[in-house]
This record gives sequence, structure tokens and C-alpha cells, in this order.
Amino acid sequence: MRNNLLLAVGTGLLSAILLMIAASGSLTITLLAYLTPLPLFILGLSGKNHFAGVAGALAALLLFAAATPMVAVVYFFLVVLPVTLFCDSATQMRGRANLHGTQANLSSASVGHLCAQISITPALLLTMLFVYFLFQQNENTQALLSKTAESIMVTYQNALIEKNVAISPEVGKQIVVIKNTLVNTAPALIGIFWMTLFLINAMIARHVLNRFTQTFPIAFKLSQIELPHWVIITFISSGLMAAVLDGEIGLYSTNLAAIIAFPILLSGLGVIHLATEKTGYKKTILFSVYTIILISRWAALLLIFIGMIDHFIKIKAKIVSRSAKS
Repeated sequence: MRNNLLLAVGTGLLSAILLMIAASGSLTITLLAYLTPLPLFILGLSGKNHFAGVAGALAALLLFAAATPMVAVVYFFLVVLPVTLFCDSATQMRGRANLHGTQANLSSASVGHLCAQISITPALLLTMLFVYFLFQQNENTQALLSKTAESIMVTYQNALIEKNVAISPEVGKQIVVIKNTLVNTAPALIGIFWMTLFLINAMIARHVLNRFTQTFPIAFKLSQIELPHWVIITFISSGLMAAVLDGEIGLYSTNLAAIIAFPILLSGLGVIHLATEKTGYKKTILFSVYTIILISRWAALLLIFIGMIDHFIKIKAKIVSRSAKS
């Protein structure tokens, strides 16, 4: 017990120190902020998920005293709470899997639940943001996003002018497109960025535990994702509302659909992973797929479509069945 508490204190200090160093350093050092959840993930996925929560709470208290209350609150709700709940769910699911005779592995439904759980935090924060502005008489979310986007674009244009870069009509059109994208989807883009970092930290933690400890954390595989029905229902409903409604509700629905699309995209990637399993060119194909996703939104939309189709006709299950027969 004493050793676990000392480990929790050390983990919390490391997580908080990473954030404080990142906030006070250069741009390169600022990247350390992206690894803030990593110590908590390593402790939580090692089986000590309750002590990960203790470590996170201690880190939040340290940030409250050393930084500002706002930093502590943001850290608690964006790092501590999601990581603790994720590790707790993963530990419970692994325990149920072990009772059925499997080792360090989860069913497709369990992996899908964990995948969907990642999207809950940004979806809730998005909802809270819109509910807050719903009760504001003089301002709404769309106006705030428009002002913010305008400020960013003015700063960008001034930077181009300072470097003596002529703003051609083509560049002007690109600036307008970027501004409209920020106005319409900025909350979703931030949420997707957060979910990506969350998932990367979880995978790094699992790799560290496999490499340097005797712990066998969960095997989180994209090819095992089977999403719960509420994810698909929420995505379809919000997508339809975004298509037919304008104003605040339309903006909220657009961003909610984009956030909920993230686990569906991961499920679509799982289909690609399985389909390339026995090709002999898996790494090359996957590298190409991930590269295309980074540079083309159409590739991401295609993967979301594949994830949707997989939910209804079980493409991954059919691929596994055919592989077992061959």
C-alpha cells in the first residue's frame, strides 16, 4: 500500500511537472505538454488504475497551488478524469475477459466501448459550451468562433505582409476557406486533436509496459473494434440535423457529428488493417493509408463510410471468418 501511494505521488508529480515545464519553455519543450497523460496511463494500465486517479488528483492540487486554478481545472477534466475512467474500464474489461479464459485480450465489443468512450469527453465539453451560450443574451457560439477566426486570419495576413509575401487572389480564397472551416468546425477540430493525443498516449503507455515491465496490458487493436449502437445513432442523427438546420443547433450538430465520427473512422481503419493482414505489404499499405488521411479529408470520409458499413454488415467478422477457413 505504501509503495503504491509513493508511486502515485511520483506519477502525479511527473505529470504536473511535464505540464509546467512545457508552459514555461520554448516551442520544442512545449511539446512535452502532449505527454502529460502518459505517466497516468502507464500507472493506470499497469493494473493500478485507482492509484492513477490518486496521482492525477495530486497533480491537479499541485497545479492549483503552483499555477492557477483554471489550469488545475482544465488538467483535471481533460487529463485526469478521462484517463482514470478509461483505465478503470480497461481494467474491468480485462478482468472479465480473464474469467472467460483469455489473456490480456478483449472482445470486439469491449474494444469498441473503449474506443467510443474516448469521444465522450469532447462531446460533453461541446455540449456544455453550447448550453452556456444558449443562456447568453448578447453573444452566441457562432459569433465567438467568427471573431476568433477573424483575429487568426488578420494575424496570418499581417505575418504574410511583414515577410513581403503578396496576397494573391488564390491565397485570398484559401484564407476565406480556412476561416469558414474554423467558424464551422473549430470545436470539433480541437476535440479530434485531443482524442488523437489521448489515443497516442495510451498506445505509448502500453508499449512501455510491454517493453520494460512484466505487466501485460490490454491488447487494443483497431481490427477488434465493434462500436456500440449509440455511436452510430448519434452520428446519423447529428448528421441529419446538421444538414437540415441552421444557426446554433446546426453548428452544434455539425461539430458533434465530426467528433462522434472519430471512433467510426478508427473502426474503418480496423477494416483496412484486417484486409491487409495477409497481403505481405501490410506496412507499406498502412503507411500509404495514414499518409493520405493526413493530406486528404476525402480519405477520412471514406474510412468513416467504411466504418459505418462495417457496423451493419460486419465486414471485419467476415474477413476473420474467411481467413480462418483458408
